[in-house]
Amino acid sequence: MTTVAEPAPPSLIADDGEGRVDPLGAEVAALGRAAAAAAEDLDRECRLSDDLYECAARLGLLRQLVPTGLGGRGDTPLQWFRRGVELARYEPSIAWVVTQGAAELGWIASGGDEAWARHVLADPLGSSASTVAGSGTLRVTGAGAMLAGRWGFDTGCDHATWLGGFAEVHGLDDPGASAKRMCWVPAERARVIADWDATGLRGTGSHSLVIDEQEMALAWTVDVWRPTANDRGPYRCLVGNGNWPIVGSIAATQLGNARRALDECRRLVATKTPAPGFSPLADNAAVQRGLMDLEGEWMGARASVERELDAMWEEAQRTAELSSDCRWRLATAHVHANRTAVRVVDGAIELTGTAVADRHGPIARSLCDARTLAGHMATSGHVLERAARISLGLLDADTLV
Repeated sequence: MTTVAEPAPPSLIADDGEGRVDPLGAEVAALGRAAAAAAEDLDRECRLSDDLYECAARLGLLRQLVPTGLGGRGDTPLQWFRRGVELARYEPSIAWVVTQGAAELGWIASGGDEAWARHVLADPLGSSASTVAGSGTLRVTGAGAMLAGRWGFDTGCDHATWLGGFAEVHGLDDPGASAKRMCWVPAERARVIADWDATGLRGTGSHSLVIDEQEMALAWTVDVWRPTANDRGPYRCLVGNGNWPIVGSIAATQLGNARRALDECRRLVATKTPAPGFSPLADNAAVQRGLMDLEGEWMGARASVERELDAMWEEAQRTAELSSDCRWRLATAHVHANRTAVRVVDGAIELTGTAVADRHGPIARSLCDARTLAGHMATSGHVLERAARISLGLLDADTLV
């Protein structure tokens, strides 16, 4: 009978993308383990605990994509992605909140009014939660505006200091501006409707948000679909260069979640001894082949995203904006990673059988989290169609690619 030792999960962020040890590697893994230990509390409360969120904020994980000159960590998108994968292999909820929160502060720092961005970031725990799932109206009156709206799926809204959503713009005298902007107000000026009771990703606190009609500064908005005029070096690529920060959050969370399922699958096939032979599943050739197929799919999807993130950052460092070719390749890699990760989780379930019946176990949790995130509009077939049209020369550019 073959004996297979249970593997100790190696870090997925052993380096920073340039061969150096990631300075946050140990802290990210520790935060992930703490979130996993609190999984039942996250499920029950439908949000991260104050301690987990504050720990992520104080580590600077919400400021990874903020330039150092504005008080950020000035990290690369590859570092942000890898840390998201590592967090998700322990608990996807915290990975989703952190990667989304980092993308949002990146929008504000790169595309927002500088005085406002510095004000937001002056608070060590300053953070943002906004969403496109809903409708709002922004009526511009000079340097001010009136905002009202209601949105859903506002991830991290229980803890963020600034809350908002996409709003249709009226009265803005700027022919080149987009018809919609992301708008924020201080958290105390918005109402969170505690309605997040999802199948998976329960700890993300993705509740609905209401902003009753009120006056706000136009400076508290960002045209995320239009390249910014701000001089933010390569970080300008966060705004007006496609939807990659959101799709990258999905890919990181899904791949980390799939890694969790694979880690548990490896443990189970080494220890599970079903009838009639009562030998470990790991002795079964079909299980061996199936496991390696899943590992290969996971490795390929992760490598594809990392390669495109690397290429994207090189281009951003040269030009501060992204070409259509770069954007469709990155979007395709992210969408593929999302779909591959779901297949890997399904494959792990097939190999481990009844393990999925334990709804509190890692396999069942991975299934719920994977399926909950899989339908996100940013990785839909519609996005792939747009990417295809760009790659074929039928479309110059697209906001979602």
